[in-house]
Amino acid sequence: MDSQSPECGAPGGPLSTARAAVYFEAKIGDAVLTLPAMRALGEIFAAPLTLICPKVPFDLCFREVSPLLIDTTAFHSGDLPSDRSGDYDALAAQVGAVDLLINTLSFAIPSETFRALRQRLAPPTSVGFKNDYDSYDIAIAKGACHSADQMFKLAHVFDPSARIEAYAQPLPIPPAVREQAKSMRAALPRGYHVLVVHADTDWPEKRWPATRFIDVLDRFLSRHRDFVAWIVGMGHEELNVGREGARVIPHLGLPLDLAMGLVAEADVFLGIDSSMLHAADLAGVPGVGLFGPTRSATWGFRFGPHRHIDRRTMADITAEEVLSAMESLAAIAVPAADGATAAR
Repeated sequence: MDSQSPECGAPGGPLSTARAAVYFEAKIGDAVLTLPAMRALGEIFAAPLTLICPKVPFDLCFREVSPLLIDTTAFHSGDLPSDRSGDYDALAAQVGAVDLLINTLSFAIPSETFRALRQRLAPPTSVGFKNDYDSYDIAIAKGACHSADQMFKLAHVFDPSARIEAYAQPLPIPPAVREQAKSMRAALPRGYHVLVVHADTDWPEKRWPATRFIDVLDRFLSRHRDFVAWIVGMGHEELNVGREGARVIPHLGLPLDLAMGLVAEADVFLGIDSSMLHAADLAGVPGVGLFGPTRSATWGFRFGPHRHIDRRTMADITAEEVLSAMESLAAIAVPAADGATAAR
C-alpha cells in the first residue's frame, strides 16, 4: 500500500475511523512546522489522536489537536532523535492498542524509541516517510519542498483535498500568556510599531554577526522613528548598544510561549532560520529571513509576506541587503497594521 491507495483517500474511509497514534521526535521549530499537518489529522480522525511526543512541543503546539499525550521526554534529549533508552514496555502500555501509527520523523536519522514502540504496538497499519532503515505500510516519498508541505503529506494520505493554508493559524498560546503579550504591546505609545528580532541559535553556522544586527537596527530605527525593536530568544546578544539602543528592548530568556506570543504581536520580524521565524510565519507577521547553511525554500517563510536572503554562508549576507529587504517589507506591513488599528 502507498500514499496513493484509494482506500486511504478521504475522511470517512476505513482509516479515518481508526484508533490513531502520532509520533513526534524533533526540535521545537519542527513542531511548529508540523502543526498544520497535526491540525488536519485531528480533524480527519473521528477519535482524538494519541500524541506520542515530549511535553514541551505538546504544550506549545499540539495540545489544541488532542488532549491525549504520551510524554516521551524521558526518552528524548530535546534535539534530533537520540539513542536514549528507557522502559519501552511501559511506554507501549501507556499508548495501548492502536490501529494506525504515524511517524512524523522525516530526517535520515533512525529513532530507536519509535522502532521499539512500533515493535511492541504492532499496529495493523503504519505510515511514515520513505527512508533506508524503516519500511511502512504507507510510505510517503520525500521531495524538494518546504518542510511544512512535507509534513502535510501525512494529512494528504487520508484527505488529498486538504489545503495546508486552512490550517496555518498562529500557535495556540494560552489565553493568559497571549493577554500578557498584548498588554506589553498596548503599553507602547500610541502609533508605535514593533519590529521583533531573533538572532540567537545553538548552531554557530546559522548566526549572523551581532555587529551587523546592530548596524541594521541603528539604520532602520533612525529612518522609522515610530518603531521599537524587541529582541527575543534565549541568547545574550547585546543588540541595544548602538545609537538607537534606547528603542531596542531585550526580552531574552522569556518562557517560550510568551516569546512566541510577542512574535505574534509584531508588525515586522527579522531573524535567522529558527522556531521564532516559523511562529511569525504562522501568525502572518511579515518577515525577513536570513539563511546560510540552510535553505529558505525548505525552512523559510511559507505563508505570509516575506523576504528571504540566501547566501553560501551567513557572513556573506550584508547589512545593506538586509536593510533593503526590511524597508520593502515595512512599506507593506506598516500601512496594513495602521489600517487594522483604525478599523478596531
